[in-house]
Amino acid sequence: MPILLLAGTAFSQNAVVGVIKNGEGTSVVGATVVIKGTNVHAIADTSGRFSIPLRRAFPFTLLISSLGYKLEEVKLTSLPAGPLAITLSSDNSLSEVVISSRRRLETAQQVPIPISVISGSLVADAGAFNVNRLKEIVPTVQLYSSNPRNTTLNIRGVGSTFGLTNDGIDPGVGFYVDGVYYARPAATTLDFIDIEQVEVLRGPQGTLFGKNTTAGAFNITTRQPGFTPEANFEVSYGNYGYIQAKAAVSGPLSKKFAARVSFSGTQRDGTIYNVVTQKHINDLNNLGLRGQLLYTPSDKVKITLTADNSEQHPEGYAQVVAGVAPTLRPAYRQFKQIIADLNYKLPSENPFDRLVDHNTPWRSGNELGV
Repeated sequence: MPILLLAGTAFSQNAVVGVIKNGEGTSVVGATVVIKGTNVHAIADTSGRFSIPLRRAFPFTLLISSLGYKLEEVKLTSLPAGPLAITLSSDNSLSEVVISSRRRLETAQQVPIPISVISGSLVADAGAFNVNRLKEIVPTVQLYSSNPRNTTLNIRGVGSTFGLTNDGIDPGVGFYVDGVYYARPAATTLDFIDIEQVEVLRGPQGTLFGKNTTAGAFNITTRQPGFTPEANFEVSYGNYGYIQAKAAVSGPLSKKFAARVSFSGTQRDGTIYNVVTQKHINDLNNLGLRGQLLYTPSDKVKITLTADNSEQHPEGYAQVVAGVAPTLRPAYRQFKQIIADLNYKLPSENPFDRLVDHNTPWRSGNELGV
């Protein structure tokens, strides 16, 4: 990465200034310059010039990025004597996306199926630790859930009818983890554990995935054991006492055996207040653990033994009253008159107050082991 000093240009002592060009000497318009670790940034003008204010003590690193160019890093230990001249390298290469939606490894360009592929790194960056979060970044996917037994996963608006709880009917969208079919829609509310890739296939997939995929399929691949030692740990914090921890350890046990152990835990305080029990409900209390053992007797044979267990034990699934609308029934059959006759009063008619008055337990357990 060439970095030169330009002479004869006005220079501000309160900012770092410079010019951004590509390998052909053309100005890069709209390039973004950010001080690493902060939100202090600048945008290059039509001449490729930028000026970023000094709001952090030296040393610090500038991150320069623009669509179609590789990210460049410039470390500054002191105020430069003149403006910076930065050259960005082109990055027009397209990486191949390998999928397994047809029961064999292929590139996405070779598969004539409407499909969205989301990498595990994108899932982690987006904070999409379950399908409910993932649907925000995948087109045509809808998840409706008032509790684990009343959960519906749809693609293109087709799947199962929300509100009709029936544990004996397969959903219209197949849900697969490492090729294993999860028959109950409640499994889609559980947290992901150590995800490598998520493939969302649209349209009927009965030829390869069976009768339960009339609307599409979720094909989830987890990270596999490897013979190269690896370990990672991640902790996230948020409001309402939110904390999520993820960890994974992988490595060889011998020349032919390798193992991987993964963990995920999510906790969050309740977001709705119960005026009867005087405590917050609708919290998160999720735990997941997966263990994998890989055996490679030869270069052409690979055997993986997997065991996992996921649990949800929240106190919640309460719903606030969003509003009361009048009907064509007589006045004595209107909702407000009915509750008045019963000497009952709603804790609040404003859903943003997040108040309920349930006097029955709402603790639910959702457990899945494979």
